[in-house]
Formats: sequence, structure tokens, C-alpha cells
Amino acid sequence: MAAWLIWLIVGIVMLGAEALSLDFVLVYFGIGALGAAAAAALGAPAWFQLVEFVLVSGVLLVLTRPTAKRWIANAPGYRSNVAAIEGRAGIVTIEIDNDASTGQVRLGTEHWTARALPDCAPIGVGIRIEVVEVAGVTALVRPRTAGEIPAQQS
Repeated sequence: MAAWLIWLIVGIVMLGAEALSLDFVLVYFGIGALGAAAAAALGAPAWFQLVEFVLVSGVLLVLTRPTAKRWIANAPGYRSNVAAIEGRAGIVTIEIDNDASTGQVRLGTEHWTARALPDCAPIGVGIRIEVVEVAGVTALVRPRTAGEIPAQQS
């Protein structure tokens, strides 16, 4: 198989993997592989193709990734990590009782230790809740009323 075709396949696979992972790393190696494919198509020796792959990937990674991550993180409406949990709806899987220090909720596919807000009575299993705040690894929740629609359902 021609070297340019191998590099092309590697580049496309890496770009596709980036689209699935969203880690913003594989895109650089995908671009580097496409550059190496171009060099191979022009008849460059294997050592040059490899050097081009490493240099293009490395230079792009070092020069643009920090700026791109900062730009994405500062985009309006971008929420990550704990901030993305606040406001989500879930369901109680273990009764939430602050006095007994028990409670767990399911938010989508994740299970979180939960405590009710101080003014809430214990919340039974199967009750729908909304996350008000996250403190450490514990979700502070309140029960949802029947007609309430949360900002983001799980």
C-alpha cells in the first residue's frame, strides 16, 4: 500500500477520533498525518514524512492548543465540570436524610452523593429532584414540584 494512503487513513482516523473524544489533542496529530500524506504523495522519503508528522503535530499543539482551550472556556454559555451539574434534574436512588447523612441521586448515568437543602424534609426514593449547588462531591438538591421544568433534564 502506498505510504501517502496510509498517512491519509491515519489522518482521517485521528480526526474522526477527535470528533468523538472532544479532547482537542488528536486533531493536531490528524493534521500532522495529512501533512505527511502530502509529503509522501510528492515523493519524500519515509524519514522526512515522519519528521514532518512530528514537527507539524508538535508545533500546532504547542502554539495553538492553550489559546484554543482558553477561547472555548471563555465562550458564552460554556459550562464544564461541576458548573454543568447545577440546575440538572435527577431522581433519588437512596433516601436523602440530612440527619442520617444518607442520600444518593442519579443524574443521567451518574450517581452522586446528595444532601437536601437545609429547609427540606427527607426526600424519598423515586422523587424527582433538581441540583441547586455542588459542594465538593455532594449535590445539594431540592424536590421538584409537579409542573416545574428544569433547565436541563437528565
